[in-house]
Amino acid sequence: MAKSAKKIKYRNSQLPEDLGAILANADESDLKILIALMMAADENGEIPEDFSVSTALGVEKSDVAASVKFWRGAGIIEGVKSSAPKQKIEQKPEGEQTEKKTAVVDTAHRDGAIESADTVSSYRSGELATLLERRKISTEFIDEAQRVFGKTFNSYDTGIVVGLIDRLGFEEEAVLAILAYMTRIGKRGLRYTEKVALGFYDDGYTTTKEVVERIAVIERSKDVIFKIKKLFGAENRELSRSEKAMFEKWTQKFEYDIDVIRMAYDITIDIKHEPIPKYTGAILERWYNEGLRTAEAVAKYEAAKKENKSNSDKSYITDEFFDASMERSLRDLK
Repeated sequence: MAKSAKKIKYRNSQLPEDLGAILANADESDLKILIALMMAADENGEIPEDFSVSTALGVEKSDVAASVKFWRGAGIIEGVKSSAPKQKIEQKPEGEQTEKKTAVVDTAHRDGAIESADTVSSYRSGELATLLERRKISTEFIDEAQRVFGKTFNSYDTGIVVGLIDRLGFEEEAVLAILAYMTRIGKRGLRYTEKVALGFYDDGYTTTKEVVERIAVIERSKDVIFKIKKLFGAENRELSRSEKAMFEKWTQKFEYDIDVIRMAYDITIDIKHEPIPKYTGAILERWYNEGLRTAEAVAKYEAAKKENKSNSDKSYITDEFFDASMERSLRDLK
């Protein structure tokens, strides 16, 4: 068996005292990853280094890394001392400051890495106390965060909300807005909350104004997507991953309401005589690139296009070229 770098700490019917609190903060992905690691572990609980959870479960490596760090922080997984020789540390003259380099590690967020020796939520109790003492994070904020989220935080929970401010630069009110949003949608796990916040961070939303506006877009998006499902006859089934991504693009990136989407749908039916979401998406993308944001603007644009089409062969050719381009794009997407 390959050398192990990780070990399952609790085995043979042993359970941590705070198991309930630990599981409350774990999401479905965390549990699947832990089960996979436990099944791969040997009789001593050691996990072979060549075992790939990402390959076994078909999940992103960044999600695996984040979950492993969560289970490490919860004390379920522990590291195994490496037999590799330690690097010699150059001694500095007494009194000379040595710059501490922070490791860049993968995290749960999509495209980035956080400059940190561990996950966003990993703090020692002394570090948390220092942040509170220095008023970098106010005790009033922690109290309000617990009230908004409807639970008393343990040190791990506190580390998550503190890390969003201390390490990612969120404003306190922005974090409270995220916590309130998670409460509204019934997602009470702080691990999942952290992942949502990291998504905001990746997209550049960290101020209170940015976060509140983004949450409003997401909430409107859910209502519009429900209407889109009805439009395309998919209201009684789950969306595929590609459909979900497509509809979220229409509603969250383009920020189109159902009126604009219905106009693109009607054009699709007129031209193709059947509902084809990818064709509707191509129309919406064209409108978005043209700077059209409202149903009124789209209506004026389409009316002008029809008038020009009737008076100009050039416009007619341009429209036919667009239709042909969309056909090619649709074939490429299949």
